Amino acid sequence: MIREAKISDCELLISLAGKENSEEQMKEMRKSLTSYNEAVFIDYENEIPVGYAICGIKEEESLEPVATLSELNLKPTYRNKGIDKRLLNKCENWAKDKGCKTFAVTCLAEDTQKIDFYNYAGFKKTNNIVYFSKEL
Repeated sequence: MIREAKISDCELLISLAGKENSEEQMKEMRKSLTSYNEAVFIDYENEIPVGYAICGIKEEESLEPVATLSELNLKPTYRNKGIDKRLLNKCENWAKDKGCKTFAVTCLAEDTQKIDFYNYAGFKKTNNIVYFSKEL
């Protein structure tokens, strides 16, 4: 069962992500939970929370709005069971309801597991972007 998360789910979401429950993490999660242009969905198996997805809409003046998947986290024991696909479908339906015609995801080039999942879910690679950084 998938339901939209509420502000009271903030600590649960952070624990599902395996993140440290810091003030910064809480602030970021609260922002996602209260933003009109974002949605957070939690999936439950037998009333146990097993994963979540955060999606949002990027709006630029010259382009139509594009929906994005910013996070998709599952408990390790619940991976490869179709839960990630269900959460992704929920995000896609939310985006369609918001008027989006495009849904985008990003991942690291070496994350072959995510690349395989996105290919399986019908996404097509659009370009190669390389980011560089330098310590000053």
